[in-house]
Amino acid sequence: MNKFFCIPLLIATALLHAAESKGIEAQVELLSGTTQKAQFLGIERDTVNLGGYIKDKFTIVRIPKNQFKSIVDKQGNDLLNPAPKPDSTGNEQVANAGTAAASTDSAAAAPADSVQAETQATADIPADSNKVSSEYRNKKFFTGYEADNVEPQKTALLSSLTAALLNEADSNYSYIDNKQDPDCEDNACLQKKYLQLGVKEFLFGKISKSKSPDSLDIQLKRVHFEDSLPTITISKTTISNNNSLSDAVVSDKIKNFVQESRGIKVKPTNTKSYIHVETDPEGAMLSRSEKNALCKTPCTFATLDTGKIVLNAYWKVEHLWGAQATVRPIPGDTVKISLKLKKISPEIRIMTQPSGAEIYTGNEEITKQSSPIAHTPNKFSYTDPGMVNLRIRREGYRDTLVNFYLAPVPETTLNIELQEIKDFDEMQAQKNWLHDRKIYHLGQTLMGTAIAPVVVGALFLYLGQQDYSEARDLRDELKMPSAPDGAQFKKKKEKNHDLAKSGDRKTIAGTSLIGAGIVLFGIGLYLTF
Repeated sequence: MNKFFCIPLLIATALLHAAESKGIEAQVELLSGTTQKAQFLGIERDTVNLGGYIKDKFTIVRIPKNQFKSIVDKQGNDLLNPAPKPDSTGNEQVANAGTAAASTDSAAAAPADSVQAETQATADIPADSNKVSSEYRNKKFFTGYEADNVEPQKTALLSSLTAALLNEADSNYSYIDNKQDPDCEDNACLQKKYLQLGVKEFLFGKISKSKSPDSLDIQLKRVHFEDSLPTITISKTTISNNNSLSDAVVSDKIKNFVQESRGIKVKPTNTKSYIHVETDPEGAMLSRSEKNALCKTPCTFATLDTGKIVLNAYWKVEHLWGAQATVRPIPGDTVKISLKLKKISPEIRIMTQPSGAEIYTGNEEITKQSSPIAHTPNKFSYTDPGMVNLRIRREGYRDTLVNFYLAPVPETTLNIELQEIKDFDEMQAQKNWLHDRKIYHLGQTLMGTAIAPVVVGALFLYLGQQDYSEARDLRDELKMPSAPDGAQFKKKKEKNHDLAKSGDRKTIAGTSLIGAGIVLFGIGLYLTF
């Protein structure tokens, strides 16, 4: 394996020692996708010899030919599979013979310390498969879980459970405690040690606290060796901290996780997540952005969603109190959040392109009796969080129905682009509606105007009756015995006459005004309906 780790080092050193080149400068591409520049020293016995400087020492790395996709020199010649060239006698020479000679010459030209470095670099590579220990050939090892701020007992139990599940799935799996090997202190050392013995696969685990204090993150890194090239895959899952064994045993979460870490696809199941919400004060209504009320806090609800969820809590007593939070559910686990409500006054700001549109509430069809609540651009209060339906109308443009969730936040802004009417029938229908609405508003105006003359007319009638009443009182006094030629008698007689005329005028005026009011009201009523 170390020969493959040496290859990337050649990238940095090849340019530094270009003047000391001992082979052909070439572009190398492995089957794994790795590409780099290196010094091509030749091919012998289906093994490619590459050279380069590592720590100022020229190092030769030998790699099986079948691990390369291409080796191309600066002129674009294929060095991996060179075309045969005829010699002076017309016979074809095998290019590999030349490259083998080049390899031998290069190796011979290399200084003793370079050869020593090469020997050291290749010494860590496992021997031929026939020479490795049969005890470890094709074995697979699981080294347990490294704990990151997790209880040792829980880590040990999960490690044992995972090891058992691996062994049940494949008897080649064995469990080795990464802390019990006297020769190694870390996983890298274990991997290097057992790879030399012919081990085929390693699984390294790690357990750590999740972002949620009630959860644990588990990770398994699988290193699989095949044809001297490692394949590395990483699997992750999250389990409950308080119910980790229940998650592992009852819900098959660890079992499915182990299967996925081995490269086996597991059919997904609809695992429910739980979210527990508490508010200060309690008794707040809890809702999601796309739904109305879920429950009253404190409460717990289940969900199958795995993405982010926006939660809204509101409480209406005298004033509106609210709060908003974003939470990401953990499959099979419970997430707890706490919200402190604040006093708010939600407002809806609506802007349209073009402006001057009328805003109507509800999603019912607009009639001539409908009255807009505002005109755009405008901002108005709306104290009931939840789903809101508004209809926007402007002359010359199609109606726009707006459905949205009003969250318990200070302001919600909507920017709406209206669509112009181009159909003649639609335009004519809107013009007819505008005409009918004008007639309706005129009728409403006349009905409202009719109130004034009726009220004034009634007042005049009342005042006329007052004059008639006073005139009758004077008439009764004049019937009493008295001197008909006296000054007082004449004065009362004239006053009685004036009161009678005043009463007549007021009565006529009042009757006319009431009649006019009735006529106006009748016309307005007719126009309205």
